[in-house]
Amino acid sequence: MEQAADITVSEVRIPFRDIDMHGHMHNAAYYAHAEAAVAGLWRHRPVGPNDPVYFVRKSGCTFHKGLRLDDMARFKASVTRIGATSVSFAVAIACDGAAVADLEIVWVAVDPATRQPVNVPQPIRDWLKSFLA
Repeated sequence: MEQAADITVSEVRIPFRDIDMHGHMHNAAYYAHAEAAVAGLWRHRPVGPNDPVYFVRKSGCTFHKGLRLDDMARFKASVTRIGATSVSFAVAIACDGAAVADLEIVWVAVDPATRQPVNVPQPIRDWLKSFLA
């Protein structure tokens, strides 16, 4: 298994497409990059034959400092809660050692056919425990 640091941290140089007319990164871009950081972690999960799909149930962001064009931002994803049918992720964004933003993303596990909530499978629960913050 890979080291947690290898799959929980990603760096992004902020591209022009993410910058608003005031020279700061668009609020929605924080979410897009945070979701990419979570996806980077998630792609290493154990995959089962009857796994549920996951939908975002809730998300939130606390901004500390705006990012600008060409800033090198560090995204660190962790797991903050493993519920019966949900998983909560935290993504801490930093630049030059300073906190930029903290995001929370909550996923709910659902049956692919019925779209009804189901329990997070035990192999995934066990895997996620190693990323609890």
